[in-house]
Amino acid sequence: MTRGRKPETAEQQDAKGAPGNRMSQAERRAAQGEKPKAVSVGKTQPPKWLKRSSSATKIWNEIAPLLQRLNLLTDLDAQAFARYCRYVAEWIIADQVVRKEGTWFNAVGTNGEATKKRHPAWQAMQDIEKMLREMEATFGMRPDARYKIMRDQAAAHGFGSLPLFGGQSVQSSGDAKPSEPEDGDHHDVIGALGAFNSSPPDLLN
Repeated sequence: MTRGRKPETAEQQDAKGAPGNRMSQAERRAAQGEKPKAVSVGKTQPPKWLKRSSSATKIWNEIAPLLQRLNLLTDLDAQAFARYCRYVAEWIIADQVVRKEGTWFNAVGTNGEATKKRHPAWQAMQDIEKMLREMEATFGMRPDARYKIMRDQAAAHGFGSLPLFGGQSVQSSGDAKPSEPEDGDHHDVIGALGAFNSSPPDLLN
């Protein structure tokens, strides 16, 4: 019995392109409005409610693997980080409204006079940004916050401060020589942080 041709996967179709008006499987899914699926990173599962927002799901899929590689995302953090993704999605919506309708809008004052007021979407952006700044610091999404987290991780494992200035404190006088570490006192901080390494996140489906 002669077997038929094995159907191509979506990845193979995308690589070859779609000749003429034929659409690839990925293009058909996009045209049909199929919602993205939040991926698991390591052992961390996204909360089920995240799938209600396609935009928040895309943000999770983009940032969660990066945090997991830095050991900044665990099962206990999934709910909080998912809320962060939802807040970012809401900020984007508010930003689109402000860009389209402007920061100010015409209104009528209490005495009937013409006036201008701030757009509610603009105020929503300010409120959301306050929450985002706090959460970004919590998840190490700023250089200063990320360094502090890594420093605390190193200190928790008995390795003191990170190796800025060769692991020595800055001398106030140019004549003073930095003290040499005694034998047995030298610690490999990078090796210590390597103990936090985990397997790479699963590939996107």
